[in-house]
Amino acid sequence: MRMLLSALVLALVTGCTAAPKPGYVVNVAPQKTHCVGVGPMQCLVVDDQLFYEPIIGFEFEPGFEYKLRIQRIEAFTDGQIPADASRYQYKLLEVLSKTPAASARG
Repeated sequence: MRMLLSALVLALVTGCTAAPKPGYVVNVAPQKTHCVGVGPMQCLVVDDQLFYEPIIGFEFEPGFEYKLRIQRIEAFTDGQIPADASRYQYKLLEVLSKTPAASARG
């Protein structure tokens, strides 16, 4: 009985850890790059891939590498997505780090 009670207490304690934060973490490269969406434009490079959409609330400064927590939001809940629009919007939740790029450091 005592072992069962101990196991139950342990399960409750370990199950009460902080809930994970919403959104997901991405890495942003220190420079934008040329890309073509509806027309020629400059794209962020997020996790080594072109990122065509803006991140709402994020002010990019060239020369810094960023680690961000962002949230993906359904932009058109009525299902009527324009041909030249993305289904999603991205919102900044938190800047986890902002560090000078290796080329800017030295």
